[in-house]
Amino acid sequence: MPLVTSDRKWRSREALTALIQGHLIRYPAAEPRDIYKLLYQGVLGPEHAISSVEEFEAELRAELDSIQPDENEPLWQPLRPDGQLGRLNLRPFKAHGGDPARLLEVCLRTAFQHWGTPEDLKRAWDTFATLTRRGTFPSMSPGRVDILTRYLILHNYPPMHHSTMFKRSYAPSYRVVAARWTSMLLVLGLPSIL
Repeated sequence: MPLVTSDRKWRSREALTALIQGHLIRYPAAEPRDIYKLLYQGVLGPEHAISSVEEFEAELRAELDSIQPDENEPLWQPLRPDGQLGRLNLRPFKAHGGDPARLLEVCLRTAFQHWGTPEDLKRAWDTFATLTRRGTFPSMSPGRVDILTRYLILHNYPPMHHSTMFKRSYAPSYRVVAARWTSMLLVLGLPSIL
């Protein structure tokens, strides 16, 4: 069943400001491309991340095998103002004994839902760029946001990796999942995500 993105949520300066400020508080080394990735995932979901189920499963299992469990990292972080989609961090997932097979199922269910449109993404980015120029996010350079905006327009708003600084500072390890499917993970005794 497709989900309809509320166009107003992505244009709402208040909702977007709260989402991005929460992200910047947690990740002060984030750069404009990391905010773009946040918005991209929140608007469009994870469908671009799954080209083959077998490959996705192998990557998930390999990543889970390679990381150290960490109960201090938040298990869930919202990607959208409405909280319907978020990042499930793998280190706390592993620390709580999460089942990779269930997580795979939740990831696939999430990926095959319709989330938003490229127009929603453009609106969200435009709102962020406007807020940055007005000084709402002091750690974000308006000049760097403008350079990235030109790149995004030229390349039709493509998926993007985290910045090198973000990777170096936080070693992100997560999967994008829908809040509606997280109850499948809670059966295993994981702490409440929402």
